[in-house]
This record gives sequence, C-alpha cells and structure tokens, in this order.
Amino acid sequence: MTRSHSDLLWPVERLPDALEQLAQRQGYGRAAGEIAPPAAAVEPSRVWMFALGDRLGVELEPITPLYHELPDVLERAAPCILQVRRDGVPSYLVLLGTRRGKLRLLARDATAVSVQTKSALALLREEQEATVAEVDQLLGGVEMSPRAREHARSKMLLQRLGQAQLRTGWIMRPRRTASRRTLLGDIPSLAAGILVSHTLLSLVLAGSFWLLGRAALQAHLETGWFLGWIAVIACAIPLRMLEVWWQGVFSIRLGTLLKQQLLAGTLKLTPDEVRLDGIGRHFGRVAEAEVVEQLAVGGALLAVLSLVDLILAGVILVLGAGGWPQAVVLALWVVVALVLARRHYGVQRAWSSARVEITHDLLERMLGHRTRLAQLPLERWHDGEDVRLSSYSEISKVMDRRTMQLTALLRDGWLVLALLTLLPAFSSGTANASALAVSVGGILLALRAFDEVAVYFQQVSQAAVSFEQIRDLLLAVGRPELESKVPLEMEGGKPTDAAGGTLIEARGVTFRHDARTRPVLENCSFQIAQGDRILLEGPSGGGKSTLVSLLTGLRAPQGGVMLLHALDRATFGSSGWRKRITAAPQFHENHVLSGSFAYNLLLGREWPTSPELRTKAAALCKELGLDELVAKMPAGLEEMIGETGWQLSHGEKSRLYIARTLLQGVELVILDESFASLDPETMRVAQRCVLNHAKALVVVSHP
Repeated sequence: MTRSHSDLLWPVERLPDALEQLAQRQGYGRAAGEIAPPAAAVEPSRVWMFALGDRLGVELEPITPLYHELPDVLERAAPCILQVRRDGVPSYLVLLGTRRGKLRLLARDATAVSVQTKSALALLREEQEATVAEVDQLLGGVEMSPRAREHARSKMLLQRLGQAQLRTGWIMRPRRTASRRTLLGDIPSLAAGILVSHTLLSLVLAGSFWLLGRAALQAHLETGWFLGWIAVIACAIPLRMLEVWWQGVFSIRLGTLLKQQLLAGTLKLTPDEVRLDGIGRHFGRVAEAEVVEQLAVGGALLAVLSLVDLILAGVILVLGAGGWPQAVVLALWVVVALVLARRHYGVQRAWSSARVEITHDLLERMLGHRTRLAQLPLERWHDGEDVRLSSYSEISKVMDRRTMQLTALLRDGWLVLALLTLLPAFSSGTANASALAVSVGGILLALRAFDEVAVYFQQVSQAAVSFEQIRDLLLAVGRPELESKVPLEMEGGKPTDAAGGTLIEARGVTFRHDARTRPVLENCSFQIAQGDRILLEGPSGGGKSTLVSLLTGLRAPQGGVMLLHALDRATFGSSGWRKRITAAPQFHENHVLSGSFAYNLLLGREWPTSPELRTKAAALCKELGLDELVAKMPAGLEEMIGETGWQLSHGEKSRLYIARTLLQGVELVILDESFASLDPETMRVAQRCVLNHAKALVVVSHP
C-alpha cells in the first residue's frame, strides 16, 4: 500500500463517521447528526449496526466471507466496510469500489486512496494466515524463485484455509424507499448509451442500404462500390457489440432493482393482506413478476429503439424520392400500429386475468382436494372447471387473432404502402438514382423497425398486464415504516425501565378486522411485568391470536395505547419492537424451511451463525428432548430437513418452533398453542425448558 495501515484502518470508535462519509459519497441516505460511538476496541453488535443504518437512512447487510471468496467480495461488494483484527482489536477498511484494477479505499482523512488488491487481501487475511505459520516454515527450506514461492504459498494457504470464515463486514445499500435517482444509479446512463449506439448503428445500416441501392440503380456494381459497402457494414459490428453489451448490463441492473423492490414490498404486506389473497394469487404474482422482468426490461427498451428507427426512417424518406408524402404515410401507419397495439393490450389484459384466476382456482382445489373428495359427490368434483376452461379458450382465440393482425399486417402493409407511394417518382423518371436509393434505404429501415415493433409491442403489452398484478407490491414499498427513536447506545441492551418492573402495559386497546363490524378486542387493559408467567385462555375466535399479533407488533391497535418499557411502538420502531418481543405462532402458521436443522433453529438470528449460538442451540435441543433426533441424523445439526430432507413429526416440529423462539433472546416470549401436539411427558419437559429460559412468558391455550 502507498499509505500506512494506520491511515486506512478506521477504529471502532470512528465507525459512525466512516459509514456516514461512505453514505454521502455514494449519494445514499442522509447525515446522521451526533451519534454516540460504540465502545473502543469492541466489535459493535448487529443490533447496533442495524440501528445505525436506520439513522443514516441506508440498509446495512452483514457479510461473513470465506477465505477463498474474498477476491470476489473485494471486486463486487462495494460500497462496504471489511473488518481487520490485529492483536484482538477490530478496525475497518472502507471500500469505495474498484477502478482500473485497483481498490479505492476511504482513508481516515476522508480522501480516496487507490491500493493494490493484493495488499488489501494480505491485510484482511492476516489473522487467519497467522494460524498456519508452518506453511512459511515448510517453504523456507525449498529453493525456488520468489515468484514461484509466492504462487506455491497462495495455493497451500487456499487449500488449508479456503473454507475458513473471515471477520464480519457490512455492505451498504440504499433504502428501498430512497429517491428514484438514487435507486436507479447508473441505469439512466446505460439507457442513454444504448440509445446513442443504436442510433449510430441504424444510420450506418441506412448508409449501407443507400450505397448498395445507388450502385444497383446506376447499374455499375464495380469492385470499389462492393468493397465500400463491406467497409460500411464492418463499421456496424463494433456498434452492435457495444449495444448488446450495454443491453445485457441494463437488463441485469434493472431486473435486480425490480426484484429487490418486489421483495421489499412483499415484506411490508400485513398478515391480513397475505391471508386474504390466498396461495393461488400469490403464486400467480410470482409468475407475473417473472413476466414483467423478462418482457418489460427487454421489450420496453427494444420497443423504444424501434421507435427511434421509425423516426430516422421518416427523416430519410423526406430526403428521398418519395419526399414528404411518403413520410406522412409512415406517420399514419405508426398511428395504425398504436391502434392495433391498444386493441391487443385490451384482449391480452382479459387473457392474463383469466390465466391468473385459473391458476388460483387450480391451486386452491389442489390444497382442498381431500376435503372435496370427502364432502362432494363424484359428479360434482369438477363443477365449474369446464366453464372456466371454455371461457379461457375463447379469450385465447381472440388474442391469437389480434396477435396475427399485429405481426402480419404491420410489416406487409407498410411494404405495400411504401412501394405504392414511391411508384409515381419511379415511373416518371424524374427522380435520380441517389434519391431512389435513399428512399429504398428508408423503406427497409422502417420495414425492419415494424418487424421488431410487432414483437416488442406484444411483450410490452403482456408486461403491462402483468404489472397490474404486482403493482400493489411495488406500491407497498412506499408505506411508511416506523424508525427507532431509542438512543443508539441502548440498542444493544435493554432500555431503562421507567415503569418499575412493568414490561408491557396496555390501556384501552381496541382492534377490529376490516371485514367485521364488531371489534375483536374492545377497551382491553392489562400489564405484563418482568418475570411474569401468564396463561391466556379463551374460546376459538375470542381474539387470542389477534392479541398476540398486537403484542408482537404485527398489527397496531386501532384504539388505546400499548407500551413497552413505558415507550410506544413509534419510539421503538417496527423492527425495534419485534426484536424485544417474539412469538411462536400456531402450528399451521409456523413452517420448517428447506435447510439445515441448525438454520431452522436459528431462523431470525444472524446467518452464518457464531459458534456460541450454535452451542447454545445444541444445549437447548438437549433440554427439549431433541438430542435423540439430532443423534439419529447423519449430519447432526447440519442435516437438511423440510420438503426435500429429513421429515419431522408434529411433536418434533412443535419443539423446533419453541427452540427457535427461545433462541431469539428477547424480553417477552409468547407461545400460541405450542404444546398442543405434545404428549404429556414431552409437554412437561418442554414446559420446564421454557420456564427456565424465558425472561417473561405468555402461553396461549384453549380452556
């Protein structure tokens, strides 16, 4: 490195300043104001880092790279901070990006410094490589050139340490609710580059048409003309390559942004919205999102480029033998194309809606297949299916006809009209060969554009229809999210208890579901103190699960107030409230995901997880009586479970959900009918474990 390590390594106490400067340089977020730094020489907790990201208005994502992954991380992860630990003291490299094969780091004096990638790799790997000093000792007794020694050393270290985890760093991204300019980044400049390169390419192709047409009309296709035509065509090759490259990068960037926004919107849906839509419509949304990404990202851009070709063709036709009349005919034919595209869009909209409804109906029938077999007579199993399929078939036929009109009529109709408008100038003999060649070039360029427009308009039309299915997800991104107002230094621990031992206090809480006229909870008041063990009983539909959702912050009271440590939900923020209270939902609302047993246990905690958390998870499994299950698994805690892995019984799943909840380390644990699937002896074991580990406990059960 050209500068000393002390200039490039940011100490922990200056971490807020480093992240604030990084956010401002990238155009993300905002100034965070006065922030109390973390304790010196102590790695800040993830809770503290997430809270700092909220203050800065950015997203901070933890990353724990493996030894062999570090070169890719340095190349692609910027902007980010990466941890270096020397003598047990953590410090951070602030990575701005790469330029001309070098890394750009933010120095402590707020200047950007370029360093060799190899130097940064050595610094970040220094702690791990110190554990295998025998590699240098082994190579010390071998005679070889310095270059060969370095190559052999890197290969041996990669073999020994390739799967070793390095220290946790943090990638910085803009918030999903940031301005469009921030989210789009360099996407507009890529679109401008594509537009310029395509325009130049179209002009080159039109020039080649003019050159070849003029030579043919003058009846002297000598070698020089032919070589000139080849030279013009050759100029189009680099332009085409550049355009295709930029189109690929543009599609990847825009597609990535679309998926990120869809995921952010999905995570902001309320539980009621998720339940009311049903699995069929959610599956249809996933399919429609893929359509939007594949067709809108590519088709919309290419449709715009085709319109550019039509504008260029109109200019060329004005300069040709057909003159303004031919250009006017082109403009009128573009209007016809828009009318046909509009008609096609209307039919495709109906077709897409019918397809989504059929998908929803099919999935709902599949999920309820056993109920249908048990409750309906055989002759009624398929009621309504033939009607839906027949209606869908008729709509498909209409759409096929409109598609044929759009594809065939546009191209062939334009060619006939263009030749008819050129016929008077050609038959009169008044137009010279150059003017006729120009007209031919304009006609062929417009023909090429109409040929592409017919396809791209179909893609854009289908993408627009599909967009209507996912629009509410994108709109959900802009929903306001409560941000924590708790002092940053308190984020890692428990705030001061201003209520003298009271953990939760509810005063006059009222909640009504949208579809009901009477409230589920009305004027509900209670207190939960630290260390309380509360049994909540009530009949089905009495509001127990609704109260649980209010306690965990999944729903907000419509009346009254609910306080945690004498502070409301707006003070803690949505995520801050949920980090302090968690629940194991009812069995049908809890899930085992395809992954390792350890991953399912520690769902909600950082992943990859720490050895300490893994040890704690193993001990908790033993207390819950799951150690025998883990012992049977060939890979232990790393055994894959779920859809394609080891299958768990209901009782084993219930204990897994209990362990997952206890491992969150929160202040209030809520178990919603979590003991219902357990036999008496196992239930006593699970209850004893829960009572030992939960700081405060609410158990929901039927009478």
